[in-house]
Amino acid sequence: MNEIGEIVRQQVAEAQTAQQQALYQEPVIPLVIDDHDWDEADIPPRPWVASGFLLRGAVTVVVGAPASGKSSLMVGWAASLALGKEYGRLTPDRRMKVMTYNVEDDRDEQRRRFSAALRFMGKRSADLNGYVTRIGTETIGTLLEQNKDGNEMHDTPAMVQMEREIKLRRPDVLMLDPLVELHEAEENDNTAVRKVMAHFRALAIRYDMAVVLLHHTRKGVAAAPGDPDVARGASAVVGAARIVLTVNVMSDAEASNFGLKADHRRFFSRVDGAKINAAPIGKEEWFERQSYELANGDRVAVMKPWEPPHDSVSVEQMEAIQAGLAQGSPAGPWSPKLSKDARSVRYLLVDNGVSTVDGQRKVMDELFCAGYRPATFKRSDNRVKTQGIRTPEGKPDNVKWIESEGEG
Repeated sequence: MNEIGEIVRQQVAEAQTAQQQALYQEPVIPLVIDDHDWDEADIPPRPWVASGFLLRGAVTVVVGAPASGKSSLMVGWAASLALGKEYGRLTPDRRMKVMTYNVEDDRDEQRRRFSAALRFMGKRSADLNGYVTRIGTETIGTLLEQNKDGNEMHDTPAMVQMEREIKLRRPDVLMLDPLVELHEAEENDNTAVRKVMAHFRALAIRYDMAVVLLHHTRKGVAAAPGDPDVARGASAVVGAARIVLTVNVMSDAEASNFGLKADHRRFFSRVDGAKINAAPIGKEEWFERQSYELANGDRVAVMKPWEPPHDSVSVEQMEAIQAGLAQGSPAGPWSPKLSKDARSVRYLLVDNGVSTVDGQRKVMDELFCAGYRPATFKRSDNRVKTQGIRTPEGKPDNVKWIESEGEG
């Protein structure tokens, strides 16, 4: 028994030694450990290609419904980057090399789109030489295939050839359109889609470039501006992206607020930040589709940056104003008078971006048409009757509203 016990003790000791040695072996993926102080000035700035939109080593996902204008927007981005020219809020600080891979548009259609964008920018196709590489395919455009067991992804011949071009040309930005056509993974399988996204993120890191993926919205779901959850398929698409933007056609309510005819709204689209980890999400950006005639007689639409009328009010602004009216001011219901009184609705309007008198009057007219109205209430401090704005639901409800002069 003593001999057996000694053997067991030796085996245990050897196992413990092997375990300790394993702990000190170099891991497959080494950890980066940082436990020292640092100087702020020594921290490298974020490697933006275009601040708020495109970041080297990261993936940007642009989500939009069909015909929302996202492909035309990408043509505008590509031309802007290649020319070093401002395009809306996209402001490259120098000329950038761009590579586009479009599965849906052939070579001639891509040339049409770029020709129209260049006409808008006052440039010619020769101005893009050496800066824009357009890649397409006459067959299926899949870049990533699944192994037979479905556990791993591997490059297709198209992906191998494209990566060869990336090595040769070293683009600053790679644009891929659309995501659903680029891989064979089940689009609702988070595990499989996460591998797809990891592949494109690794590509971005490997070549120190920004990768842009154009993606569709869910079918049958109303695409709310700035909502990343409208993205089609697995949530891993949004989770793996550093930046997510949504593109939406103008709504009926927005067209009404901007004073546009309802049948003209389809010519306008808005771009909203839905997820931007490395920069603040700003206000929505608007674009108008405008047609340009090419030398061959074709007419092609361009997404032109567009500024709403100065006195216009967005849906979000109107919703915030309505919420403020329902809550009331600190001194009671907001007064309908545009005055310097502490309860004047003017303060609520200014706080929500309506600064001009004409704009304020327009908002008040729309509110009154929607059922908001001046009404009489009794002040709680001195029981004096006075005027305030009452919502269609009777709010604010913390005061006594007087329906007629005979009450109270």
